Amino acid sequence: MRFYLSLVRWAFARFYREFAWTYDTVAWLVSRGLWRQWTLAALPYLRGRVLETGCGTGYVQQVLAAQWPDRVVGVDASPQMLALTRRRLRGAPRQPILLRAVAQALPLGAASFDTVLATFPTEYLVHPATIREIRRVLAPGGRLVIVDAGRLAASGLYERILDGAFWLTLHRSVRPEQETALVAPVPYRRVFEPHGFQFDEHLEPVGSSSVMVLVGYAS
Repeated sequence: MRFYLSLVRWAFARFYREFAWTYDTVAWLVSRGLWRQWTLAALPYLRGRVLETGCGTGYVQQVLAAQWPDRVVGVDASPQMLALTRRRLRGAPRQPILLRAVAQALPLGAASFDTVLATFPTEYLVHPATIREIRRVLAPGGRLVIVDAGRLAASGLYERILDGAFWLTLHRSVRPEQETALVAPVPYRRVFEPHGFQFDEHLEPVGSSSVMVLVGYAS
């Protein structure tokens, strides 16, 4: 099992880098075309100065660039993902700041953001160094917004095929009957609450699906 887990991690590392050009297509397929709307479910919960960790191909950055570019920073460890984000933002009247960095060592000042955002994050988010960095860059009373756990309303052949793909990659199903309730796949409460966060959970309807938005308030 340890070898298989290492293999899955290696494959995802390639997906986020050399094969980043396939990301939007794969995300569209696994969400039945709802991936962009799933990530944008975070927008009503963002406040003030926003740092997006793992900004990916830039769906959220594109919207925020049109609203408050002076108050938004996007960070990603993958140069390929950042290149895709910059391409998506091409032509925007003002550009947000985009930085290549890992979340465990953010090149940003202390207490410089009111919101830290992560949409469908990988395990980097629960790394102890990441949690310390999120606490450091958040201003007093700031919030951590996590979008995770999308669920499709349908449960046909297409969703069963997706189920197999998710099982192979050690991710949870998007089929509705696989769980009695929509819950976050990572125990964020248990991981973050010892560091002073208290979470609210918001189940957001998105088209023919639902997505969980968790809002962690820093004490």
